[in-house]
Amino acid sequence: MEKFIKSFVFIFLITILSNSILHAKNSSIGLENKSLGLVKSGSIFTLKTSSNSKDALLFLISRNENSDILASPPTVTTPVYYCQNAVATALTSTASSGGTLNWYGTNATGGTASATAPTPSTATVGTTSYYVSETVGGVESTRSKIDVIVVANNAATILNFRCDASQILPADRASSVFFDWSNNPLISNSYNYTYTIQGGSPVTGSTGVSHFQVFNMLPGQSATLTLSSATHPCVPPQTITCSVPCGTSTVTPNFPAIAPFCTGTPAPLLGPTSPNGITGTWLPAIISNTTSGSYVFTPNSTLFPCATTQTLNVIVTPLVTPTFTGIPTTVCQNATAPILPTTSNNTPAISGSWSPATVNTAVLGPVTYTFTPNTGQCTSVTPTRVTIDIVPVVTPNFASIPPFCSGTTAPLLVNTSPNGIVGTWAPSTISNTVSRNYVFTPNPNQCATTQTLSVTIIPKGTPNFPAIAPFCSGSTAPILATTSPNGITGTWSPSTVSNTTSGSYVFTPNASECANSQTLAVTVTPLVQPNFSNFSICMGGIPPILNTTSPNGISGTWLPAIVNNMASGAYVFSPNSNQCATSQTINVTVTPSNTLLDVDWTVSEAFAKNQIVTVIATGTGDYLYQLDDGPFQESPVFEYVSLGTHSVTVIDKNGCSPPITRTNVLVINYPKFFTPNADGYNDTWNVFALQDQLNSKILIFDRHGKFLKEIFPNGTGWDGTYIGQPMPANDYWFSIEYTEQDIPKKFKSHFSLKR
Repeated sequence: MEKFIKSFVFIFLITILSNSILHAKNSSIGLENKSLGLVKSGSIFTLKTSSNSKDALLFLISRNENSDILASPPTVTTPVYYCQNAVATALTSTASSGGTLNWYGTNATGGTASATAPTPSTATVGTTSYYVSETVGGVESTRSKIDVIVVANNAATILNFRCDASQILPADRASSVFFDWSNNPLISNSYNYTYTIQGGSPVTGSTGVSHFQVFNMLPGQSATLTLSSATHPCVPPQTITCSVPCGTSTVTPNFPAIAPFCTGTPAPLLGPTSPNGITGTWLPAIISNTTSGSYVFTPNSTLFPCATTQTLNVIVTPLVTPTFTGIPTTVCQNATAPILPTTSNNTPAISGSWSPATVNTAVLGPVTYTFTPNTGQCTSVTPTRVTIDIVPVVTPNFASIPPFCSGTTAPLLVNTSPNGIVGTWAPSTISNTVSRNYVFTPNPNQCATTQTLSVTIIPKGTPNFPAIAPFCSGSTAPILATTSPNGITGTWSPSTVSNTTSGSYVFTPNASECANSQTLAVTVTPLVQPNFSNFSICMGGIPPILNTTSPNGISGTWLPAIVNNMASGAYVFSPNSNQCATSQTINVTVTPSNTLLDVDWTVSEAFAKNQIVTVIATGTGDYLYQLDDGPFQESPVFEYVSLGTHSVTVIDKNGCSPPITRTNVLVINYPKFFTPNADGYNDTWNVFALQDQLNSKILIFDRHGKFLKEIFPNGTGWDGTYIGQPMPANDYWFSIEYTEQDIPKKFKSHFSLKR
């Protein structure tokens, strides 16, 4: 039994030693074992070094009484990723040997343990934490956390997926491509990849870094990389293609140019391999033998990725019919023979020969000439023929033009002669003032000669009627003669001279005369009316002297010559001779003196809308009236007179009476507004025109009829306040008691307060 116990203790201690750290502290031996949860403080174990040794080591197992020795937490994989709404499986965890798992759902502390692992929900995007512990030998460990991250479909992506040639080492730039991307914090840095080179066999694998490089490529080749998340199935894969630059490895096919060829001849073939060994295809594949065009050779991109295309422009020359310009269809007999050109006007020109080779102009009649092109020129099989007709020479037969008078309408030069020759004249029109020759030149290709016409112009004579001197209106007019002093006969328009109106008179020679017309301008001086004015003088005053020259400059004499200052009368002015002026009669009125005796006035009823002042002058004179300092007027009536005291003045128009002024004309009215803003203008309201009526009074109301103030015309008026407070801007009503012509009266109206 003792041997069994010793063996057990030995095995137990060996187990402890194999899982413990032996250290010295405070001259004692301590033993730590985190895997044993049932070791109690004060336990003593004996360990012998050999089976026959009586010596043994005693171990006192001690622990801090303030803490428990717990089991290790279970091993978990975290985080766990799911796409939103994906089918989830139960969470997993690995317990220690002999341990059992305790699942607490999403409870970090507390909660009820379950032996069944939970299945997470994937309905909501976000992170949910689940917790699990394990129990070993009756002791429960701390809880391990498993984060379940639900990602929205396509919400997370591989960021900034791109080709990045700057990351390639200089030695590898002609044989590799470099793919680069940025790690997304929403997904783990674990990726699956598939790539192909030039569409070849796919290569797959996985990587945990954010870049990938493909080696062993040729210049011009491309690699296509598809990258997907190894841990996040809901992250969409991305594909990008990167190419190795050709650099100096670019090569161009060297097919030779195809020379132009004629329409309908066999077209050359397009070979699939260039002289420098590049294979590919042509588009179009066959050369047309009827239409010019471009043919593009595209190299095989797999075999020659750095080869460029080549374009051949093929010109198919159409069959052309030779055309010639400048060969006349008619030639005049015995004229210089035209040279038949051996090169056509086409582009390019067609060369050849004619049959007959030259033109003979000595023989009348048509001859046909045939052009035969030289070989190798893509010409039509239809021959080119030209017919030239040799015709006789004709002379135009225009009639001569008789002499005509200068200035008359010249005859027209027609461009076709009576015998049918068409041409032009030089000059093209006949002058009607200068004699000269006119040459007719036939148009080309008519076999006609020129013709000259001599035209004589007879110069016109000019009538020499003398000018007619101006004369006064109403006097005897001169007579117009029908024959000029130099013997030219004709007629006048008008035929007689007017003695009242100035005008022009035109002499037209008779048709038989080759003479110009003549115009005489006749001035009839109108009779001028002297512009003296009638005037008045005061009876007994010094009479004025009658001026012998009118204001408009007419001189003459008066009858009577002296003005009578005691009686009105008429005075006649007679102009002196040679002035083309009429007489004038003026009236001189003698006005009695001191006729203005008195001035009175009337005023409209007080407060009338239109205050009218009517001035009454006593006397028999002719008077003018003035209100205050206004202008004098003939009417004694003044309308819309302002309120207050005014003056009126009456004067004699002729100054025969002294003026009279009255200054106590009173117009009673009220101000329509006032502005109590203390600026010295219209600060109070009152009917100041009644200030002399001590018994007058004024009551002021607001627009609702509320009594505000009683004032008197001889006072300062209303200042716009009520019980010391300013009243608002508005309309206010008033009633006034006053006396007019000893009759007591009342008047009501309204005024405005403005601020």
